[in-house]
Amino acid sequence: MEKPIFFIGEELSDKTRQWLQRQQIQYIEHPFHKIGKFISETFDAYLFFSPSGIDGFKASGNFPYPHSLVFANENSTARTAWRFFTNKVHTSPIPEELSFVQYSIFRWMKETNISLVQENDY
Repeated sequence: MEKPIFFIGEELSDKTRQWLQRQQIQYIEHPFHKIGKFISETFDAYLFFSPSGIDGFKASGNFPYPHSLVFANENSTARTAWRFFTNKVHTSPIPEELSFVQYSIFRWMKETNISLVQENDY
């Protein structure tokens, strides 16, 4: 299997970028004010930090691939995702950025039975 690719709709902190790089996790970091249409892109998971991020993603004509998981950083973001998407949506128990990204990656791994990240890094 090729390495999965995650769509992260936010500009990440250096701490989070470094963690992703150490784990060799591929991701597209794309702030919504710069978003275009990802016509041919299929991501394994989509990480949303806010309801406005989902609104921007949807307004640009994008929708998550039907079999991809969607991760929401807070309950309000999850409610917005449920309104617009038919994907399975998970909500992070901890809203802090790195914890949310780590939760999303580990939850995706559990759902897909894939091992990517060293367990002691979470």
